[in-house]
Amino acid sequence: MRLIAGFCTLVCLGGAAWAGWQLAEELRASQDPLTLPNNAALSEEATPPQTARQPRRWTALFGERQPPTPQAALSQPKEEPQPPKAAKPPLSSLGYTLKGMVRDGASSWAIVGHPTGDRLLRVGDMLEPNVRVAIIDAQGLWVSRDEDDPELMAFPE
Repeated sequence: MRLIAGFCTLVCLGGAAWAGWQLAEELRASQDPLTLPNNAALSEEATPPQTARQPRRWTALFGERQPPTPQAALSQPKEEPQPPKAAKPPLSSLGYTLKGMVRDGASSWAIVGHPTGDRLLRVGDMLEPNVRVAIIDAQGLWVSRDEDDPELMAFPE
């Protein structure tokens, strides 16, 4: 068993020596731009010198090198694109129904029913967060969601 381990060690050392020699050849070839064969005679009729092997071009693991960006471009904040507004669900899906209206001269109130209970509202009251009563008129109750155009909540038919 020790004989096999010793043999494997020698094989690995030989492989490491051969890899080191190949690396040295590669580095030597990349340092000398022009190399001549050892047995070539330097004369006027000599063949043109052979160019060295081109060094390997390794692929960029972490992307290509980029030039630095000017500071002026970094100082201007770029406006991020906003996602489109989601379509709001219909007003009837909130579960509210208009049950009645009360008028006393200039002031008006609306009675709105919901499964959790009835409420008495006037202009400016909040029906839910971001849902405000905008107008109370003969057609019904107008509510504005997120300060958008008012939507009509009419009497059920």
